[in-house]
Amino acid sequence: MPELGKSKSTKIRKHSPVTSFKDRASVSIALLQCLENGDPEGFVEILDAYLNVNRTQLAKKTHLARSTVQQAFSKHGNPTLKTLARIVHEAIV
Repeated sequence: MPELGKSKSTKIRKHSPVTSFKDRASVSIALLQCLENGDPEGFVEILDAYLNVNRTQLAKKTHLARSTVQQAFSKHGNPTLKTLARIVHEAIV
C-alpha cells in the first residue's frame, strides 16, 4: 500500500486516551450514549478503562468472587446492575 503524504498545512497532535478518561463528565456522557445505543459491550469496555483497577484487589473490596469481577469486564460477561454498582462504588471510594 502506498504511503500517504501529508500537506504542509496539516497539524498532527499527539492524543493520549488516558487524558480523556480523567474527565468524569466525558466518561459519563460516553456511558450514557452506550446505553442509549443499546451497546452494553461498549459500556463495560469504557467502564473498565475508566476504573483501571486491579481485579483481584477489587474482588476483595467488593466481597465478590474474582471470577465474577473478571466475567463482569469480559466481552462474554453479562453483569447485573447490582454487580456493576458494587464494582463502581468500591473502585471509586
